[in-house]
Amino acid sequence: MRLSITGRSMLIYGFVWLMIISLTFVFSYWGTVGRLDRQLKETNMALLKQIDQKIEMAFQQTEKDLLQLTNELEFVYFMNNSYKDDAQRYANFYALNAKLTKFMNKNLQFSSIFVYSDITGDILTEKTFMKKDMSENQWLTGYLNMPNYFQWLTTHRIWDGEAHGDVITLVRSYPALSAPGYRTGLLAVNMKEEVLYQMIQGIYAEGVQGQTFILDEKGEVVTHDDKSKLYSNMKALPFVQRILSGKDGGAFGTELDGVKQTVFYKPSGYTGWTIVSVVPESQVYKPLTVMRNLLIAFALGMFVLACAVLFYVNRWAFKPVDRLISKLSGAYKPVQSGLTALAAAKQAPRGVSYLENVFDQMFLDREQLEKQVRDAKPMLKWRTVMDMLVGYRSEYTMVKHHLEFIGVRLYPERFVVGTAEIGKEGGIDPKDETLYSYALCNVAEEMINMEHAGVGIDLGGGRAVILFSFAEGDEEQNHLRAAELMEHVLAVMHKQIGLTVTAGIGRCYHDMKDIPLSYDESQQALRYKMVSGHHAVISIEDVQVASHQHYYRLSQMMDRIQEALKQAEGGRMQELVNEAFHLAVRDNLSPDLIRQFAFELVMRSVQTVESIGVQTEEALSGMGNVHERIQQCENWRDAHRLVLSVLEGFAGSIEQRRRLRGKNDTIEKVLVYIQTHYRDSSLSLDRLAGEFGLSPPYISKLFKEYTEGNFIDYLIEIRLQAAQELLRDKQIKVGDISDAVGYANSRSFLRAFKKYTGLTPTEFRERMVHEEKSEQAT
Repeated sequence: MRLSITGRSMLIYGFVWLMIISLTFVFSYWGTVGRLDRQLKETNMALLKQIDQKIEMAFQQTEKDLLQLTNELEFVYFMNNSYKDDAQRYANFYALNAKLTKFMNKNLQFSSIFVYSDITGDILTEKTFMKKDMSENQWLTGYLNMPNYFQWLTTHRIWDGEAHGDVITLVRSYPALSAPGYRTGLLAVNMKEEVLYQMIQGIYAEGVQGQTFILDEKGEVVTHDDKSKLYSNMKALPFVQRILSGKDGGAFGTELDGVKQTVFYKPSGYTGWTIVSVVPESQVYKPLTVMRNLLIAFALGMFVLACAVLFYVNRWAFKPVDRLISKLSGAYKPVQSGLTALAAAKQAPRGVSYLENVFDQMFLDREQLEKQVRDAKPMLKWRTVMDMLVGYRSEYTMVKHHLEFIGVRLYPERFVVGTAEIGKEGGIDPKDETLYSYALCNVAEEMINMEHAGVGIDLGGGRAVILFSFAEGDEEQNHLRAAELMEHVLAVMHKQIGLTVTAGIGRCYHDMKDIPLSYDESQQALRYKMVSGHHAVISIEDVQVASHQHYYRLSQMMDRIQEALKQAEGGRMQELVNEAFHLAVRDNLSPDLIRQFAFELVMRSVQTVESIGVQTEEALSGMGNVHERIQQCENWRDAHRLVLSVLEGFAGSIEQRRRLRGKNDTIEKVLVYIQTHYRDSSLSLDRLAGEFGLSPPYISKLFKEYTEGNFIDYLIEIRLQAAQELLRDKQIKVGDISDAVGYANSRSFLRAFKKYTGLTPTEFRERMVHEEKSEQAT
């Protein structure tokens, strides 16, 4: 059966419409339901992570407070049973009990605290005192030789002097960093199991179905919704075995008591426990069911709407088209050669076929016209200018007619090339870069052609090249003109469009064949945006190649920075890093050398920090690939901030290590003695050993442990810092300063000063005089 155009169109249109609706439903269902499924699982995992963080923060703070408590003098007396008489004993008990009470008032989530002395066997709490033969808490002695310094115990039952209760306990050794066999006592702080359970329940909203509980690494229950499961081991359950075998946490489905459940679990890196949430699948996927029903209802509605639209469109649109085609078919009856009129009429296209031929010819003509227009001028303009930039077209007479055809006006002589780059700080969409580059070229051409001649083209990636041409003037004058014109272009782009543009300007050359030289110079100048900053015109005349001597001075400053880092002197380290980067900018080092210096400084710092036993992985963990980040720095300030943040992290790690290690009175006295007697040239390790009654190797070992350096380096640093202060007085001779700071040999002083500062004493003094004059002028 032959269908009319209306029937054919209706079938085609209906089929396409129904396919679109079907595909839309399928993709929407997959995308929405799949994404919602992931979000639901991520939400449940995020809740477990929040519980873990909440518990870890509370436990870690308690551990810190316990460490502070162990430093109290009353605590030391109790642990070591160091009393002159009973009066001192009772006074110490009273004072220690008051501090224990203060600790409990500060940490309200805990129910009791035990202080156990292994020397006497006594236990003191904030509520009572228990003698060894009276205490029911002899279980503490079993943890005296635990392998770690502290341990969190799962739920167990204790007597706190007044009542029995189910608690979770933190046990810490005394002394805090003592090994098994060297401990004199223990601390135990107890939290009621119900308090821990409430910490978990506080994360979830009311009415949420399911179970939440915590297991230790052996499967023992720490806390549970069902209190009858306390003191039980769940390791025999298959889903618990799967949980305990997982290391990073996750989710999986299982069936418990005939009900499909989803199990979410998250191991804690601090306590070693695993937080588990078991939720019925009906609870988890309830939002998915609602969304699925909505999508199905929407799809059915769209199907009904499509059927109605098909009939409406058929009556409203296709009937007139069918009549029009019938008229066209009757009016156009071509006669092909070699055929009779009757045969040609039979073979002539009719109806839809005729309309298809007409439309095909129209689209073909349109495409050809668009191709001719597109290829005629814009592409020819871009190709012509690029050929001039790379040197393929070097004679003005050969390119003159091409320039006239594309509407570009250039003089035969005096050419300057500028390369401009649009700043990407605002997160410009790549699709918009071409539009902005086109606008930049239009603004530049309009401003240049008012008085001179020029052309601009897009290079892609947010870059454009501007070719200037001048009718008169020498090379220096035309170079300044080009720079001034580019300044105006940048100002217009910033004012009217809000774009930040940076441009590099090459030198002016007389002949067209030298345009590639100016083009290369403009790109070289543009690379110095790292030093000069964004939204600026950088002339090749402003770019001076730094000598190797300048970089050598920076390398010498690394040693001073490493010494400050090793001593964890954050302020001095920051001053030295600031000075080094400002020196690099002042000496006009290339961006590549600045990045190289930044990377070498980080690597040297890593070696320095690891040489004193401090791990750098934690400080660098959030930095990613440091080398790539340095290479991606847009300006020297970004590199400066990145390096300084890394070094400050290292200094913080060193300082933390020192705080954990504590102080040493002997070393403190030695440091004071050195600062007092550094002027004496005979000051040595032997003298310090004799002064403090220690052997030289032992005092050297103590010095290295508590200062992260050796005695000689520390003495040199003290002497040279004093020398720098004396050099501020221009009346004092360098030789006298050498003697005043403890150097018997002036050559040794000069060599040490040069290595420490990178300058001779005379150069250092001249530099300070210059800086003082600059500050006064300012």
